[in-house]
Amino acid sequence: MTYIVRFGTEAPHFIIATLTDFETKVPDLHARVEVARVFKNGVRLLTVEETPEHLVLESPKARLRDIFKTASGALIISEKLQALMEEMDPGTHQFMPITIDNRAEPGRWFILNIHAKQNSVVDDQSDVRQSFGSPKNHEIMFFRYFPADKGHINATIDTSALGGLHVWRERRYPDSLLVSDAFQAELKKRKIEFFELRKARKI
Repeated sequence: MTYIVRFGTEAPHFIIATLTDFETKVPDLHARVEVARVFKNGVRLLTVEETPEHLVLESPKARLRDIFKTASGALIISEKLQALMEEMDPGTHQFMPITIDNRAEPGRWFILNIHAKQNSVVDDQSDVRQSFGSPKNHEIMFFRYFPADKGHINATIDTSALGGLHVWRERRYPDSLLVSDAFQAELKKRKIEFFELRKARKI
């Protein structure tokens, strides 16, 4: 079974926070937009020089899950989730240390860059659409609808196209994030708070 991540747009899945050293590290606006695209879509590896190291929460007492998204598109994860991802996909994902400056509680945090990609969605058996801005010879696809209730999403995964990854993005679906059933089981077992997950069909 494969699960597709449903990104929330409200707390605790989305947290209002500022990467306080982002402009200092990347003064050029266009360059910052490019880095934000990496945050959002994992199009390449991040460099230390361009990656922020300090985050300030608008609400210091906000409840933080083990993963949350910021307005910049950056995914922030806990040390506990980082350890699980490295255990299941060793050497695959990029974890850039970041400090939450207005939280005193122990534990390390990271900006997560998921750049590993697979091509497993079966388009004609899924409720998907192509972006109008797709360049020639490179489709940009999106899942058309995520059910608000927990359960299945109208999407089909070709298991023969999976290469053993437990967390990945779909190559033609830039905003996507998918996880394996084994990863989902470990999240539950270790009581790690993740984004909402929707089950996909498989062939």
